[in-house]
Amino acid sequence: MLIYGNKEGIPKLFVYVNRVDNIDSQPSGNEISAMKTCSMIADQLKLPFVWIRFDNSDNVHFYNQKDNKVYTMSYDQLRDRFEAYGVVESGTPPKTVNQYTSSKYHDWQRSNLGHITVTDIDLIRLSKNNIDVIIELKRSKQSLDCWKPYTNDYPNFALTINTIVLSGRNIPFYLYYNVLCDGSAGKRTDDISRIKCFEFVIPQNLIGQNDVRYNFKEFSTLQQLL
Repeated sequence: MLIYGNKEGIPKLFVYVNRVDNIDSQPSGNEISAMKTCSMIADQLKLPFVWIRFDNSDNVHFYNQKDNKVYTMSYDQLRDRFEAYGVVESGTPPKTVNQYTSSKYHDWQRSNLGHITVTDIDLIRLSKNNIDVIIELKRSKQSLDCWKPYTNDYPNFALTINTIVLSGRNIPFYLYYNVLCDGSAGKRTDDISRIKCFEFVIPQNLIGQNDVRYNFKEFSTLQQLL
């Protein structure tokens, strides 16, 4: 689940993106179910919704809620679609890739959309098919006591906060942090025995990235949070 916004952090589009072996294959039941859930969430957030399926080819499948139709299109045509939603900006994305680009779609996004904001929604908890809470997940090797949200993530946080503001709904926005430990064969493992929880302040008006505010909420266990 991705929310795309312009360079000012104003949300424009809610996108469900998934990678498949072959875009011409019939969507699975799980894909259809996920698409319907994402469409419902987009409606509650008052954002246009599109679904993109991609593989290693030069084309994607594009579904938008308005037309209720699937289109096969090139990445150049996909850029035109995003531009129509007000997402494409000139310039360079302000946030660097963590380690490497993870997919052809990701490469296209960074090369073609320019100076925008985009955030990956980690978790949304639903209650009776209504958004109950939005949750951001973070982890690193830094201790629980010392860690706090990084300022270079503020544009993404602001985009999520502005999405909630424009929805007109009372939706809490939490961040859960856990420590990564060194595991066997050099692989890191998650220590989820204790989780540090933050709650973002949701104002009445839209904000910029420098206006992001949050409060430490509690230390908790996974069982308590479920």
